[in-house]
Amino acid sequence: RSLVGSEMCIRDSISTLKDTMRYFLLLAICFVGYCFATNAANVTAIITGYGYPCENHLAPTPDGWSLSMQRIPHGKSNSKATRGPVLFQHGLTDSSVGVCLNSPSESLAYILADAGYDVWLGNNRGNGVSMQNSRYTPDQAEFWDFSFDDMALSDFPSQIKYVLQVTGAKKLSYIGHSEGTIQAFAGLSYNNSIAQYLNIFIALAPVAYVGNQEVKLLTVLADFHAAIIFSILGEREFYLPAAIDKFIPDICIIDPDLCKFTLQILTGPFTYMNESRSPYYLAYEPNPTSVKNMIHWSQGVRTNTFQMFDYGTEGNMQHYNQPNPPTYNLSQFPPNLPVALFTGTEDYLADPTDVQRIISDLPTPPMVHNEPTYGHLDPLLSYEANTRIYGKILSLLSQY
Repeated sequence: RSLVGSEMCIRDSISTLKDTMRYFLLLAICFVGYCFATNAANVTAIITGYGYPCENHLAPTPDGWSLSMQRIPHGKSNSKATRGPVLFQHGLTDSSVGVCLNSPSESLAYILADAGYDVWLGNNRGNGVSMQNSRYTPDQAEFWDFSFDDMALSDFPSQIKYVLQVTGAKKLSYIGHSEGTIQAFAGLSYNNSIAQYLNIFIALAPVAYVGNQEVKLLTVLADFHAAIIFSILGEREFYLPAAIDKFIPDICIIDPDLCKFTLQILTGPFTYMNESRSPYYLAYEPNPTSVKNMIHWSQGVRTNTFQMFDYGTEGNMQHYNQPNPPTYNLSQFPPNLPVALFTGTEDYLADPTDVQRIISDLPTPPMVHNEPTYGHLDPLLSYEANTRIYGKILSLLSQY
C-alpha cells in the first residue's frame, strides 16, 4: 500500500471512531500497511544489518504460489553450516520477520545460525512476504481464497521439499510457532509420509484446538456465521483495523494495555516484552492473512474441533463429498516422529486446556516444557526466551 492509501484508510475510518485512542490505533496500523509490499526486503535488511548472511528463495506450490523464504546459511563466526537445516515457520498474522527482530543474543534465528545450523525461515501464502501467485493478484478475491488448510496441505510440504532440494539434506528439523504448529499438526495427521523428512517437530505455543482460547477478537468472530463475516470484511485480506472497528470497536478503551502492541489483540498479552522496542516491532507486525483464514480459526473456537474449513452442507459436499468438513485426527499423527511442545500457562491462544487435549490425542506422548508465566508471543519476542527455552531447543536439535 502507498502512504496515500494509508491516509485514505484513516480518513475513511475516522468518522466511525469514538475517541482519540481508536484513531491513533488505526494510524499506527495503517502506516504498518505501507510496509507490506517491501517486507521481504525488510527481512533481509534486518538479518544482514545484524551482520548475518541472507539468501532469498522462492518455494513453488502445486497451486501456483511462490513462497518467499529467507535463508541464513551460517552464523557470524563460521563460513559454512556444520549442522543440518532447520526450518522455522511463523505464527498467525506474522511472517519470517518475527523471529529476527530481537538482537542476535535474543533471537532464535541468529542463535541457531551461530550454533552451526543452516536456518530457513518460511512464509505462508498471503502473509505480506509471500505475495507471488501465478494465477491471481491481490486485488482478486481468488488470491485470498485460502485458510490454514492450504498452509497445512500445500505450504508446509512444499517448503520442506524445497529446503531439502536446495541443501541436498535427507531431513530437516522443523520449528513452528502458533499457526506454524497448527499447519504441521494438520499436515502430518493428513499425510504421514511427510514425517520421513523430519528429524523432530518442535512446537512453540502449540495450537490445534482453540475451543478454550481467550483472545477477544476470535471469541467475537466465533459468534458470527461465515457469510456474515465475509459480507462485513469481504473475501479479501484480513485487515486488522477494519476487524477491530467492526467487531470490537471499544477494545482499546476497555483494555489499553492490549493495544500497546496490536498483535496482542489476536494472540493475547505476553509477559516479557521490552516495551521500549514496541515502536520497532510495530513497524513489522502484524502481517496480513485472509479473512477466510480468520473465519477458519473462529470456526475452531465455535465448534471446539480440529477440522477443515466448513463451507456449509452444500459446499462441503462439493469440496469433500460429505456434509461435514473432515476432521484432522491427531491419533493419526506419525507415532515415531519426535515432538516437543513449549507451552505457557498464560497463553490466551494456545490455552493450557487445549494443549492438554493435543497431548492426550497424539499417539505418542510428546516432550513438554511449560513456562508458567509465558503468553503466546513470549517464545518468539521475549527478552528472556534465550535463557529460558532456547538452550533447551538447541539440546533437542543436537539429539535428533
